[in-house]
Amino acid sequence: MKKRAALAMASLLLIALLLLQACDRSRLVTTVTSVIDGDSVTVKALNGTVRLIGIDAPETRSGSKPAGQFADEAKDYLEMITRESGKVTLELHGKDTYGRHLAYLFDSEGTLINSDIVRQGLARPLTYEDTSHYSSEIRNAYREAFRSRRGIFTFYDQSPVFDASIVRGNLYSYQSGGFLGRVIWVEFEVTSVNGLTLVGDDIVVRIRSEEASLFALDQADLQVLYRKRIRVYGEVWQDTSGKALMLIRDPGIEIIGVAQLAKTLPLLPLGAF
Repeated sequence: MKKRAALAMASLLLIALLLLQACDRSRLVTTVTSVIDGDSVTVKALNGTVRLIGIDAPETRSGSKPAGQFADEAKDYLEMITRESGKVTLELHGKDTYGRHLAYLFDSEGTLINSDIVRQGLARPLTYEDTSHYSSEIRNAYREAFRSRRGIFTFYDQSPVFDASIVRGNLYSYQSGGFLGRVIWVEFEVTSVNGLTLVGDDIVVRIRSEEASLFALDQADLQVLYRKRIRVYGEVWQDTSGKALMLIRDPGIEIIGVAQLAKTLPLLPLGAF
């Protein structure tokens, strides 16, 4: 009798788990009622904000992160494609700690809007273990943005290179002529390598572990950069230490004094470009 009851309870738990998973990945057809920024919308069928997962677009307003270059372009692009699509489909994956619905968003023709924004160079991959269902597609879109020099890569070949000390001395909004939120090349000498973090006298360069895994970057590779003078391309924030903080957006790190790309450490396999 006890064995039968235990089996019945196990069956009920299994059914509950399957139902929970089904709800967590449910699909919903609706319309977008407003676009908050390049990775957040509201829709007719749900209360609250819907966060497009797997990507991270620049901030439109300063807060915990600085307002970033191409934020307005990302928002405008998302507004355009959702307006042209009319009906959209959300693949829902629960909520985040802020209570936002987490979703992959598809247009009326089945195109994954999350990756489309990345393909335009208007967002970067932001992958976690539980939001990696389309990571390959998003990664390929990021490579395409780089190849085509779209969005954040527009100035990749023409942008001047700034010494990290100059950047640190002008850590105010790019909208006011400073460097916060701006996408640029920065040059500095690496004084410390700690895992996926490169430190200089005036700057800290960080690579998220999830992105390193996504882009097949070996932490050990970064050790060869110690005491080297390097150039990196990315978005400038401010570190808690007061130094400049850079979030790398480039698929490579260039070591000064060697042939271009000859000593580049790929964040994305260079053969793919």
